[in-house]
Amino acid sequence: MFPRFNYLEYGKKRSRTGRIITKHGVIHTPAFIFCATRAAIKGLEIHQVKEAGSQIILSNTYHLMLKPGGEHIEKAGGIQKFTGWNGPMLTDSGGFQAFSLNTKDKTNVQELKRKYSRTSNSSGIIAISEEGITCKSYYDGTKFFLSPEKSMDVQIKLGADLIVVLDECTKFSLEKEYNKEALKRNERWADRSLSYAEKNRKAWQGVYGIIHGGTFEDLRKESVEFNNSRELFGNAIGGSLGRTKEEMKEVVEMSITNLNRERPVHLLGVGGISDIFMGVDMGVDTFDCVHPTRIARHGGALIKYSSYPENNGKEYINLRNSIFKNSDLPIDGSCDCKICKTYSRGYLNYLLSAKENIAFNIITYHNIYFMNELMEKIRHTIEKNLDLEELKKLYCG
Repeated sequence: MFPRFNYLEYGKKRSRTGRIITKHGVIHTPAFIFCATRAAIKGLEIHQVKEAGSQIILSNTYHLMLKPGGEHIEKAGGIQKFTGWNGPMLTDSGGFQAFSLNTKDKTNVQELKRKYSRTSNSSGIIAISEEGITCKSYYDGTKFFLSPEKSMDVQIKLGADLIVVLDECTKFSLEKEYNKEALKRNERWADRSLSYAEKNRKAWQGVYGIIHGGTFEDLRKESVEFNNSRELFGNAIGGSLGRTKEEMKEVVEMSITNLNRERPVHLLGVGGISDIFMGVDMGVDTFDCVHPTRIARHGGALIKYSSYPENNGKEYINLRNSIFKNSDLPIDGSCDCKICKTYSRGYLNYLLSAKENIAFNIITYHNIYFMNELMEKIRHTIEKNLDLEELKKLYCG
């Protein structure tokens, strides 16, 4: 029966290696999950994503529900067959996108402070109720409704190995009272998601719950207790993780300390290299983020600190920068990917200035390879009981 999870701990450290065994393959953890949001990685063919070392990719329920639809992908044989991806897949619930894509003001989200019923507004969110979320499609403006049951139904039809309960992802600017209300509603939504999944999911699909509570320790503790008491395959740490790296570390700590260690732990939306080291050190098994592929589309190439210390601690270089115009160096001289063995920074600078689309393909491939190689080195370091801090110094300084 799939999925299954087993892990090994080393000494007194919380960092661990493990295996998530799914119908479509094994994920060796810690692992990074790349975001194929609309069932594709921008800039790459799907076989290139696998060639660059990827074990698992993530697609988004919100986007695929709107186009082409869960039924369409189900009829095509499921998301793996539809995309040509030969490996495990995770789908998120669509809750985050329902709020982030339908909120006009990304920083001052006062509309989320209102209670359940709302009048129509230009942001796109029409109503949040006990039943679910009513939004406008960003394609044509038509109304659609996302409930816990609907989210599960779409994910089950998509056929991903790992699926996630619907939640409201609260922002850091919201007060404790709203976070408490949202947490209670998320718990009720989780129970509805699980009830629907229990009756309708495929036997090989595993359900993840989500730890919420904003930056408030007592709410996070309550959420952990709730998730521990439910029949879940895994747990994801979500919601607001704070404004700073220090706050994020505190929130992850309060979320993971008493979490059931027999289940895989996923950290939602985190992809900075230093943040990955932090999460691994605290016992996180998997991460996802658009960061590596998004920066590639703007000329950002990931690089180790040890390869370019004059980069002032930044985790990537901007190859659009004129300082690279005449450089014959590879992106990262210590990287073994075919990109770094073939192309110079100067050539990539030229491609970007000439607006040649192949540049985005090249840099995206490098960034995916870079992240997968990083995770492989992290796993090796843990298994050999070596010091993760030494590896971190090579990457982050």
